[in-house]
Amino acid sequence: MTKNFKTVEASIVMGILLASVFTAIVPTTSAGILVNLSSYVDVSWGGNETTKPIVPRGEMRQLTLNLRYGVNRGALPSQLLFMLYQGRQVNIKLETLETPTWCTATLKSGTITTVVSSEEKELSTVLTLRVDENAPAFGAGYVKIKASVYKIGAIDGYSQEFTLEFTPAYLPMINAQLPDGNTKNIGPMDTAVFPIEISNMGNARTTVFFKIENVPKDWIAVVTDEITLDEGKGSKGIAYLTIKPPKGFGYHYDEQSIIVTMTPARAEDLTNQGESKTVTVIVESRGFSTPGFESVLFIGALLAVVVLLMMARRIKKK
Repeated sequence: MTKNFKTVEASIVMGILLASVFTAIVPTTSAGILVNLSSYVDVSWGGNETTKPIVPRGEMRQLTLNLRYGVNRGALPSQLLFMLYQGRQVNIKLETLETPTWCTATLKSGTITTVVSSEEKELSTVLTLRVDENAPAFGAGYVKIKASVYKIGAIDGYSQEFTLEFTPAYLPMINAQLPDGNTKNIGPMDTAVFPIEISNMGNARTTVFFKIENVPKDWIAVVTDEITLDEGKGSKGIAYLTIKPPKGFGYHYDEQSIIVTMTPARAEDLTNQGESKTVTVIVESRGFSTPGFESVLFIGALLAVVVLLMMARRIKKK
């Protein structure tokens, strides 16, 4: 058994020597065809972490980069020569070349180390992505990565660019202001109107739904149901809140606060909603209320006319 092993070992060594001599003797072109060793790298990612849209201004999404490294081997001389390099260290250099302006990509490690082997090596590293509020909702996101390996003796080097895609999510973000202030003083027979100015701070067309949370007893409050804001940071729209205080007969000194809730949603998918915001307004109703006063005057005048007519008849009969 030992004798057979020594025979095989001697044959391998002899084959390598012959391949080396043959490579040195034959023309360069022919040698390049017969002895062809070259590194290769494949870079990819996958799984839920890449298919799930990335929320702008939210998490720093950590994505796993999967790498495969191996050596392409040609004819028999290359196979024999390849045996001399097994176990040699290989440094795979990674670098990010390009991302959209609204994205930041950071590699955990710029160099991945492995060894030359007859079997393909499976490796991994982490790429961290952060997306800002300018990312287009459900638009095309990408990271261009370059992988390269230097020449290792007779094993040619390798360099290749890979484009990996991801999706930015919808950012439901609005800003609300009360341009006329949040307090009004009115009489019990008057109406208070509050314009509510809404700015779209998100990254897609946004529909904002309005709801009054608390309507005090005997008060009337109505607000615009919804408005839709165009895409683009700072796109604005105005909703109106109308409030009527109680107007029962007598003197009034009423003060109430009313809360309006505003909920943003993606205009193309109203189920994709964001966190609600609120505004609070205060209305003071002060003064006398005389409901039906005009009717009383009319009836009084009518009665006065009737009385005068009756008196005129009596005078005429006398």
